[in-house]
Order: sequence, then C-alpha cells, then structure tokens
Amino acid sequence: MKKAASYLILGAVCFAGFFGALQVDRNLHPRQDSPRPVYGATPISTAQAPVDFREASERSTRSVVSIDRMNTVRRFYGEPGEVMPTAGGSGVIFSKDGVIVTNNHVVQGAEQVQVRTADGRTFTADVVGTDPRSDLAVLRVKAKDLVPIELSHEEARVGEWVIAIGNPFGLDSTVSVGVVSGLGRNVTPRNSVLVDMIQTDAAINPGNSGGALTDAQGRLIGINTAIQSPTGGNVGIGFAVPIKTVSRIVEQILDTGKASYGGLNVEYLGDVHALKDPRLRAQVAEQAGAEPPREGILVTRVIPSGAADRAGVQPADVILSIEGKKLADASDLAKVMNAKRPGEAVKIKVWSRGETKEIRVVLDELKI
Repeated sequence: MKKAASYLILGAVCFAGFFGALQVDRNLHPRQDSPRPVYGATPISTAQAPVDFREASERSTRSVVSIDRMNTVRRFYGEPGEVMPTAGGSGVIFSKDGVIVTNNHVVQGAEQVQVRTADGRTFTADVVGTDPRSDLAVLRVKAKDLVPIELSHEEARVGEWVIAIGNPFGLDSTVSVGVVSGLGRNVTPRNSVLVDMIQTDAAINPGNSGGALTDAQGRLIGINTAIQSPTGGNVGIGFAVPIKTVSRIVEQILDTGKASYGGLNVEYLGDVHALKDPRLRAQVAEQAGAEPPREGILVTRVIPSGAADRAGVQPADVILSIEGKKLADASDLAKVMNAKRPGEAVKIKVWSRGETKEIRVVLDELKI
C-alpha cells in the first residue's frame, strides 16, 4: 500500500514537471501566430516594381528607327565617288505624319540621311532643323503606317526602371534595361555642354545615340545622347535629354525651323571656384571698388546695346540669381536660360559696386 502511494506521488511530480517545462518552452518559443512586438522603421510597402518588360519593349521598339548618315566616298583616286553610309545612330518616331527625332551629332555633316524602320522599310529623310545646344535634330519622312511612340507626362524619378532602345553597333532594335541613376546632370561631350540630363545605367553604346529611353510602360522619357566612359563603350553611365526639353525643341523647330534661346548678351567667368581665388577677388575689388561675393557669375564683358547692357549690368558685376534660382557656376546659368525665350522678361539679382539689387532684363536671342 505504501509502495503504491509512493508511485502515485512520483507520477504526480513528473506530470507537473512536464507541463512546467512545456510552459517554459512556450515562453521561449512562442507560436508563429502569436502577436510580436515591432521594432525599428515602418515596414516598406510590398508593392513590386514591374520586372517583365516584354509588352513595353514590343510596343516601343516599333517606334525606334535606324539612321544612316550618307556621304560621298571615293574608293580610289580619280574615280567617281559613291554615296554610302559613313556613320549611324537611332531615332524615334514622334508623329504619324513622319516626324522623327534624333541627335544632332547623328546627322551633322550628312549629304543625305536614310531612315530604316523596325519593319524593314527604308526612306530618305529631310532635315527639318537641328539644335547643337541640346544635340537634337528633327527629321521628316514621307511614309504611311508609322507608329509614333507614347510620350510620358511624368517627371522621371531616381531608381525607377527604364528601357533603352536603339541600334548599338548596327544591331537593330536592341533593348537594354536599367534604372534612372541621377537627374539634372551636366555633361560635356564633343566640346559642348548638355545640361539637366537624365543619367541611367541601362547599357548605351555607339549607335544608341538618338534612340529612346522609356519608362517601364514604354513611354518616352528621354532621347539617349551620350555616355561617360574611359573606353568608349558602356560602363553603366549614360545620359538622355529629358522629354520636357525634347518636346520644347521639337515644337520650336517644327514652327520656325530652328530652336531659339533667350540670352543676356554678356561674357562671363562661370567657374564655381573663380570668385574664391584671392587674386581674382583683388582685381574685381579694384575695378568695382568693393569686395565681391564668393559665389555667382562674374561678368567680364557686356555686349553694347544687348539685353544686359540695356538693364544696366556692367563689367565686374556678379549675377547672383535668376528668377530666384542661385547661380554657383555656368551650368546653373545654362539650366535656367535653356527654358527662356527671346523677348521674355526675367528678374536677376546682381551685385554691383558693393550693392545688391534686383533688375528686370528683357532677353535677346542667344546666338549659337
């Protein structure tokens, strides 16, 4: 009897110990559906960026063409020359009536321009107008059943997916994918200055110039124009003229045959470090009679009877801002002025002879 009682007591102790251990284990390892505390930042949205570009590529490649710059080439001395392709690039169909946009450097110096569409047709194009400042050119072909590209009406954003379409190394309708790497870039290809460019890591190579940079839906956000590379090939740094600039230049060229920009008609020193140089500051102080500011655009010459001269700007003045936008160097000035037209009035803030004042300037046409 005593032995049976001992077994009962021992069983009860073991039973209690088992459930006690089970409770401890539950405290250490709670069930997956138990509420958990949340630490750190709010979780990022689970919305996924599109990763399948087939539909967008199929739609937009129909609107990208191959462009050949044709010139007379003599194979042997004394023999008649033959018109043949000497360089190539890409272009984008803008309208059903045959308007095509490309880069100025793609068609510059051409005796004839030939366009080949994605469906294999070839046309001779007329050059409606070119704009070296933005490196854009507008062509027109007489053709039916062209498919114009859809234009984006949204601002590009850093990190968004983009598609580059063109004809690198003569490989028609090539598609590469990347993201917008940066905005508002200033680059200096071919001894020119391009401002406010879209930077992308989508592969861009020789032959892509003038082709399309689209968003993930196939809508045009820019015209591929330049690359930065120590080798001449793609290293993941390409640049495109943004669609807002393209649309403005195309409209002007179709209306008047050329692109027009507003100009101040001054010569200036626009290096970002110029006004911090002690020797230059001493020269300006001697000419202006006062210590100049450390930032801005230093006016070195004013064109007689030009826009700035009519507004009272003088040599040794410093232009601090235009329309409230501060100017650190020449690229800042170019960004502001690229959107201005001849005859437009702008407010500029100028340091002159020790005083800061705001003046109104009616712009002339910038001579390119």
